[in-house]
Amino acid sequence: MAPLRQPGKGDIAVRALVTGGYGFVGSNLTRRLLAEGHDAAILARPESNPWRLADGVDGLRVFHGDLLDENSLAEAFSAFRPDVVFHCAMSPGHPRDASQRTEMLAASALGTANVLEAALRFAVERFVHLGSFLAYGRQSRQLAESSPVAPITWRGAAKAAASLWVQQFAAQTQLSAVELRLFSVYGPWEGAHRFIPALLESALDDRPFPLLRGPLHDWVYVGDVVEACLRAAQADLLPGEVFNIGSGTLTSNEEVVEIARRVTGCKIAVNPGDYPASPVDAASWQADISAAGERLNWTPQHSLQRGLAGTFEWIRRQRGVL
Repeated sequence: MAPLRQPGKGDIAVRALVTGGYGFVGSNLTRRLLAEGHDAAILARPESNPWRLADGVDGLRVFHGDLLDENSLAEAFSAFRPDVVFHCAMSPGHPRDASQRTEMLAASALGTANVLEAALRFAVERFVHLGSFLAYGRQSRQLAESSPVAPITWRGAAKAAASLWVQQFAAQTQLSAVELRLFSVYGPWEGAHRFIPALLESALDDRPFPLLRGPLHDWVYVGDVVEACLRAAQADLLPGEVFNIGSGTLTSNEEVVEIARRVTGCKIAVNPGDYPASPVDAASWQADISAAGERLNWTPQHSLQRGLAGTFEWIRRQRGVL
C-alpha cells in the first residue's frame, strides 16, 4: 500500500473508506484523513445523524448503505475503490432488550463479515478493524492481546464475535486485516451524554455533577486513537494482528474530576452516587500497550490532563465561549 501522507513530506495520498464515519472516532479519523490530503469517504446508514461532519468538511464523499445489505456495500466499494478501509461502525450503547441484543450482534458480527467480504472482493490493501477492550474478561493485571476473550457484557460479546471473525478471515484469506482494541476513548465530538463531556459541560454551566464513585478506566484521547489508526494502515503487519490502544494507566472517576477541576479552573461540585452505572463499570480495564509501541511505533501523546484541556477548549469553541 502506498504510504499515508505525512504533512510536509509529499507522500502519495490514498483512498480511505471509513465505515461509521458519522460516529465519534470515525468522524475524528475522517477529519484527519481529509486534512492530510487523502481521498476520504464515509459509509453511513441513511438515518445517521451527520452533525459531527456537517460543518463544511471539504472534500468528503458520503455513501449511504447498511452493513447488512451486501448490495449497498458493493455499490460503495465499486464506486470508490478504497485502498484502505477503517471499520469503525458499531451500534451505540449497551442493549437492554432482545431486539437491541439481536441488532447489536448483527451489526457487529454479520456487518463486519460483510465489510470483510467486500474488502476482499475489491482488493483492499489494508483493513483496520476498531475493536473494543470489552472483548476481554475480568483480569487483575494489565490486559495483553493474549488475554482471554471472555466478555462480561452484551456489547463485549458482540465485539468479541467480530474480532474472532476478523482474525479467522485474515488467516484463511490472507486479507491484510488488523484490529485495534480501543479502551476508554474521549475527546472532541464525543456525545454530550458521556462521562467526560458531561463533566466538562457541568464546569461551564456551574452546576453539580452526578458522580459515580469507584470505577477505574484506561482513558485514551481520540487524537491518539486516530494516530494509531493511521499507523496501523501503513505498518508492515501480519494478517490478523491485534493491538491494544489505551494509555496503560488506570484512573478513577474521582481522579478524573480532580484533573478536570485543575484544567477548567472550576470547583465542579459533585453529587456522589447519582451518575448511572454502566456495564463497563463492573470491572477495571487497563491496557498493556507494549505491542503497539513495538509494532506500530505508537505511544499516546496526550496525558489525561492535556487531553481534558483539549476537549474543554473544543467544547468552549462549540459553545462560542472562546
